[in-house]
Amino acid sequence: MAGHAIDEGAMVHDDAAIRRMLNARRVAVVGASRDPKKLSGTLLPSILTGGYTGEVFPVNPKADVVAGLKAYPSVTDIPSNLDLVIIAVPARFVPGIIHEAADKSAAGAIVISAGGRESGKPQFEREILQIARERGLRFFGPNTQGVAYAPNHLSAVFWPVVTVPGPIAVVGQSGAVVAAITDWAQDDGLGVNASISLGNQADICESDVIRVLADDVQTRAIALYLEGVDDGGRFVNAVRKVGPRKPIVVLKCGRSQRGREAVASHTGSLAGSDQVFDGVCRQFGVVRAEDSESLYDIAKILACMRLPAGRRVLVISSSGGSCALAADVGDKTGLVLPDLPGELVGALRDIGLAEWGSFANPLDLGSPFVEQFRAAIRITDEANVADIILPVFGDPIEGAADLMAELVPETRARLCAAYYGGGAVEQFERRRMQRAGVPVFPSPERAMKAIGASCWYGEKRRMWEAEP
Repeated sequence: MAGHAIDEGAMVHDDAAIRRMLNARRVAVVGASRDPKKLSGTLLPSILTGGYTGEVFPVNPKADVVAGLKAYPSVTDIPSNLDLVIIAVPARFVPGIIHEAADKSAAGAIVISAGGRESGKPQFEREILQIARERGLRFFGPNTQGVAYAPNHLSAVFWPVVTVPGPIAVVGQSGAVVAAITDWAQDDGLGVNASISLGNQADICESDVIRVLADDVQTRAIALYLEGVDDGGRFVNAVRKVGPRKPIVVLKCGRSQRGREAVASHTGSLAGSDQVFDGVCRQFGVVRAEDSESLYDIAKILACMRLPAGRRVLVISSSGGSCALAADVGDKTGLVLPDLPGELVGALRDIGLAEWGSFANPLDLGSPFVEQFRAAIRITDEANVADIILPVFGDPIEGAADLMAELVPETRARLCAAYYGGGAVEQFERRRMQRAGVPVFPSPERAMKAIGASCWYGEKRRMWEAEP
């Protein structure tokens, strides 16, 4: 994790260039193809179908029109200055295009083109980095799937087009991982604020993006996939400043020998010492995820749910099996499922819950009716027996989304949900619930793991706030 000294003043200037790229209003697409079977043929349609409202200039010396827009033989021929240049041509042409982008006063480029470290040719990256530094540009990539930024309706990516804005930013060194989590978030109704594939990070790296997103009010949590950290000092400086005020969740692969070999063949990045990396994360409040599902789940709960005041969890379900699954994971995660006091059990019996249920924690309601969930949540919240209440809708329970949207503002405990085994009703209610800003998970196990992570981050935040 060793790194070099960091010029704070230079970073401020560099971050301004990245912000201008994300908010670009004049974009050139170099290598825009009329062939939809080519990857370069998907970039321009992604930008257009994503609802971008700025000016777009296709660059293709063999076409007069691409996707209904006038095409230009080169960047130089575009009759205006630019904010951003997207480059999807063979690597040998990239250095010249970066020069042309600088001549057009562009803030930077997204270099889709491959042909760097992953191909055993690091000299390509060194060459374009030197040009960019000399000409005052920043760039993403090379070997990136692209960048999408919802506030600007800019989807400069192969896929997926960002059409559902939301509270999380997905950033990573694998285009496929970033795309998958972006897709999950959109399918859930959660959405993303940014979807950024870093590629080989010859210039803009994860630390730069973390700093920029820290000041982005629409990003409430950052989901970060890493294969390695080339500049340890820069990374530590970024998470030290950002972690205490905005949640960062990281999935870092390369923990095994085979994983490190896969990393090297993918981006040429060094995986580094996992023990050192883990220590940095613990010190600065970066939440580590075990897998891609956990990366998404933890980012979701930290973006949507207020931090809990403690580790006490009450599980309320219509399914006895779901109760058992939640209890097992809660125990492994260090959560506390407190016993219910006798007077509370008596009050629960008085509201007419099924006698064949379980008046314990987890609380098995014994029947799949939304009215019973409402009554149980309200009476247990009044009794202050938990910091987080997790309703597990283990049946096709209609009205669950309306119930959660109703209860979240009025409960003292934090609320999230699992919707499990409800078929088409589950899919409909789960999307409605997530669109209402309530974190909902497809199983009680995933919900409990996410709750555990939110408790850990909440403890770190309280510790920082208590320090002078």
